[in-house]
Amino acid sequence: MTVRRFRIAFISLVAVLFLGSANFGAQQTEPWVTPVFGFLSPGATGAELRTAHALLRKLAHLTEYAVLAVLWIRAVHSIARTSLRTASWAALLICVACAFVDEAHQSTLPNRTGSASDMVLDSIGALAPVMLAGYQRSARSRNGAQGGGLIGPRRIAS
Repeated sequence: MTVRRFRIAFISLVAVLFLGSANFGAQQTEPWVTPVFGFLSPGATGAELRTAHALLRKLAHLTEYAVLAVLWIRAVHSIARTSLRTASWAALLICVACAFVDEAHQSTLPNRTGSASDMVLDSIGALAPVMLAGYQRSARSRNGAQGGGLIGPRRIAS
């Protein structure tokens, strides 16, 4: 189970970095996304559709890094004797490093721009599940409960 969790977390990390490539810049996604928004909201102006596209892209930053953090928390936490706190910090470090590498790579591409604000947004996306895991950990320790929630019960492979 542990190897599988690390494999999934690593594949997710590669997918996030692939989405930061030249193929997924705003200029490349706008022709696909704005017609859908136009269909869903026929009275929207071009400026409103572009704004919706920009908001969707920023929400994607938050979401992909939140999912990435959860997957890395689960992977690291599945290692025997790794606390949820340690797993959370490790996942946050991995996600921030990924965000830095992604934005640094984008700054070298002709149709993308590296952005410190995007790196901050990515880090906030990763921080949300880390904070939730911390809340879950403190709630479990107060109540003496086990398992469930964001991370799920700990399963140690034999």
